[in-house]
Amino acid sequence: MDHVELKEVSLPTGTPLLMANQTFPWNGDGYLAGEVLRLRDKHGLKFAIETGTCLGVTTSWLAEHFEEVSTCELHKPFLDLARAFLSDKPGSVKFRGGSSPGFIIDAIVWHGDGDKALLFLDAHGISGTGKEACPLLDELTAIAEAGVMPCVVIHDFAVPGTDFGFDKMPDGRPFNLELIQPYLDRIYGEGKWKSNYPTKVEGANRGWISIEAIL
Repeated sequence: MDHVELKEVSLPTGTPLLMANQTFPWNGDGYLAGEVLRLRDKHGLKFAIETGTCLGVTTSWLAEHFEEVSTCELHKPFLDLARAFLSDKPGSVKFRGGSSPGFIIDAIVWHGDGDKALLFLDAHGISGTGKEACPLLDELTAIAEAGVMPCVVIHDFAVPGTDFGFDKMPDGRPFNLELIQPYLDRIYGEGKWKSNYPTKVEGANRGWISIEAIL
């Protein structure tokens, strides 16, 4: 697996503690960063579209490694913190407040070529509680409706045979391949995509999956 050394950042004074490793891109997972760069280089990706801006730390990393970045955050206080953090950082970033499925379609139009985009889906909220909607399946539906075949990375995903952390839908279904396969078939066509799991994770020790078209 490719691996990238990640640098810790300094967040604005008063930023609340929300999660482990929040001062590192990708929650400290250099293996995930390495996978993103592998996808970028293999597929000639120019743009990154992120759902779940949170504090903007991963957003900043994406802006250093892609020509353009757009990001969406439903929780306005988080979006305001991210804007403050990114205000003096290099790179081209467009922000959107609100729900992510509609944002995805708009972002693909902004960037002009959805087949050259990385979609990082991380807008999960507090899932598995039955009390909060999770937009993941609606996000995948939006990608299918846009008629594009980007590379997709989903964070907090169940990795078979490991104890890596993962999220669940509000009804308790885990984020796993069984959950998303019908949506991937709509996006890429049956038998025309492949998925990749990590064999190692670090930092917050969360699982993930990447999906790419078979060339």
